[in-house]
Amino acid sequence: MRDDFSQKIKDLLANRVGWKCGNPNCRKATRGAGTEKTEIINIGVASHITAASEGGPRYNKEMTVEERKSYDNEIWLCQSCSKLIDSDVKRYTVDKLKKWKEISEQMAVLDLEDVAINNSNEDKVLMRFFIQCFDRPAFQDRICQEGRMEDFDKAIEDTLIALNTGILRTRDGSILKKAEGKSAVVNAEWRDKLDTICDMLVALRKRLRIAKETGAYSTYGEGEVMYCFYDRELERWFDSTREEILKIISTICEDIGVHGLYFHKRTYRW
Repeated sequence: MRDDFSQKIKDLLANRVGWKCGNPNCRKATRGAGTEKTEIINIGVASHITAASEGGPRYNKEMTVEERKSYDNEIWLCQSCSKLIDSDVKRYTVDKLKKWKEISEQMAVLDLEDVAINNSNEDKVLMRFFIQCFDRPAFQDRICQEGRMEDFDKAIEDTLIALNTGILRTRDGSILKKAEGKSAVVNAEWRDKLDTICDMLVALRKRLRIAKETGAYSTYGEGEVMYCFYDRELERWFDSTREEILKIISTICEDIGVHGLYFHKRTYRW
């Protein structure tokens, strides 16, 4: 009678090596998608280090049934390597297989660390792109110093598009740069901050539209038209909201080691 592993033990074993062959010189992937959407193909085997029954490879009669069925007595292998270790028991000893298992689990951890590092680097490159999207007058000048409210609204819209799609356009609509949208950011904290910024940008556009419909501001001057807000609280809200947006962006700048952005609140004498 064979002392076989439970499915729970098999899954634990496979997961701890990332569903890759436990032979450090092989490490073939053993799991993937099947033809049907609900189908998974598995070519991995939970192999016994010491045989499941008497007469098998590396059988140890001193082991109890529970020891023979335990996690410590199994190694996850592709079908080829599973056949290999049972075909040459002198070469593939118990000690050697246990060492394989230990090394493979360590390599699975390193795989995760490499992914984390790569994701972090990709996030930083993407965040540098997003930071550039805010390097424009719409996030530098007070609202009363805007030349045209239509241009201001367009700049906010273009920034939203850049965050969501990764496409940064110039004022005339030409594509300046391409990247990925904020959904590609792996860092959950940074992604949440970008989502918050997008909500604030949408609020800016809505309040601007309402301000225009209700006549909350008037224009004066020729050439470089200036705007006068009758509602001074609303004027301060436009400035403080953009200042807060740059503060949020600057917290990410600090994380990736670049200079932050600031709303300068520049004033002029006319």
